[in-house]
Amino acid sequence: MKRTESPSRRAVLILGMHRSGTSAATRVINLLGAELGSDLVPPGPDNRDGFWEHAEAVRINDELLHGLGRTWYDMREMPAGWVDSPHAKSAARRIGELIEREFVASSLCVVKDPRMCLTAPLWIDAFEARGFAVDCLFVVRDPREVVESLHRRNDWPRAPLYLMWVQYLMEATAAPGHRRRAMLTYDQLLSDWRGSMARVAHELHLCWPIAPDGAASEAIDAFVDPGRRRRPGGLAREAGGEGADMPELAMTLYQACLRIASGEGRWSAISDLHDLYRGTSQLYATHVEHLLAERWGAERRAQTAEARLAEQSSATTVFRDVVRELQERLDTSLQSMGRNLEAVAQQARTMEANVAARLEAQVSATAGVHHLVQQVQDEISGLSGETAARFERQRESVMAVEARLQRQQTLLNTVSLRLEQATRSQARLAVAADDALSRTEMQKLRSALASSNATVAALIASTSWKLTAPMRWLSVRVLRRPPALAGRVALEPAAPGSRSGGPPGTASDHRHAAGADAAAEPRATAARARADRRNGNRESVAFRWDG
Repeated sequence: MKRTESPSRRAVLILGMHRSGTSAATRVINLLGAELGSDLVPPGPDNRDGFWEHAEAVRINDELLHGLGRTWYDMREMPAGWVDSPHAKSAARRIGELIEREFVASSLCVVKDPRMCLTAPLWIDAFEARGFAVDCLFVVRDPREVVESLHRRNDWPRAPLYLMWVQYLMEATAAPGHRRRAMLTYDQLLSDWRGSMARVAHELHLCWPIAPDGAASEAIDAFVDPGRRRRPGGLAREAGGEGADMPELAMTLYQACLRIASGEGRWSAISDLHDLYRGTSQLYATHVEHLLAERWGAERRAQTAEARLAEQSSATTVFRDVVRELQERLDTSLQSMGRNLEAVAQQARTMEANVAARLEAQVSATAGVHHLVQQVQDEISGLSGETAARFERQRESVMAVEARLQRQQTLLNTVSLRLEQATRSQARLAVAADDALSRTEMQKLRSALASSNATVAALIASTSWKLTAPMRWLSVRVLRRPPALAGRVALEPAAPGSRSGGPPGTASDHRHAAGADAAAEPRATAARARADRRNGNRESVAFRWDG
């Protein structure tokens, strides 16, 4: 392929009737490196491979045609002088903004919209005003296939669609003027896209940014798959063969396009047909205007009825969708509640098992505590019984000791009485001896008294007296029952100034007393007796316990 010098920025406009293969040609050029822009029309049911049209370009063309009193499916020529209309100027401004936003930085861009067949002059001027070289690529397809495709998609009658095909092609081919242009048939693209793109690049004097080999070749092969599309000419032979009856003007124009695409025809042949078409159209233009007005009125009424029906249907659909959505939400909520209830039931079962285990552990622990308490109670009962028995035995022992002490007290009382009697007798004897008896008798009495004192001392020094000492102590300290004999047991003279040596109640007292009496002089004895008589006192024996 011969590569020639090209301007720094190039714009390729894809021009062709709806359903003619313009989408496929645009995508192939895009895969060869041309920029499409960022806001593309999404694929639809009638073109699942994609339209590859810029959405803003479609909106600009639709609004321009509507402002000029035309539609994309119009069969009339564009109004005279429409390029200078306010609607056209507004559209040109928007086209310029689109170019500056999407394509001004691109070295090669491609724009496709079948409506541009009617509005191409505005797009060419806008690109050239921003420094782009504009090339036009015409994509044609057998008019019978185009008409059949539109008939199936929109349920339109076939005869007027041929006129629309002619109108689109006549308007498109008149737009480029002196600019470079090329013709490509849909069949050529499907059968040999590499040869077709090489020929287009040669005729337009441009180089594809991406060579048609390697990864790009594989992507284009996957996209342009004849097996995924209808066989050429297949649609024309369907529908009872009605598609085979093509008007002569459409047939002549299509044959001229085929010759140009094969390199055997001249563009002037289409220009001649265009002049003939314009002259002939004057004969029926007014009638067509009237017919189209009636048709559009009928279509508007039908569209209004369809809109109302669609609104009702839409309302029904919306209601059905809302009910379905609510049902789905309800089912989801019920499922969620079921799962939550199952989770709660599982938690309840787990908690119940835990509580049962804890209760069982507590019951076991309580039983152990009861058993331990019972053991303690049994031990306490045993200790209480043992303590009670010990206390009873101690009480009996104390009572026995008390009884023994009582007997000892009785004995002591008896001894005390006897001692007191003896003392009194001694006093009487002393008095009688002092008065009447002779010294010899007095000596005898003193010997008897000494003997009595010795007897008393022997009694106090006896073992029985010592053994009963703890009992006497218990009687005073423990039982708090003072004995009948309080204080020390001593035989003391009643005379003042008398002394006794040694511990009270012991034999030393009596030995001391006996020694003193034996050593006393007769005069002291007599004086003491006289003093006693004067004072009316008598010698007495008193027992005192000093613990």
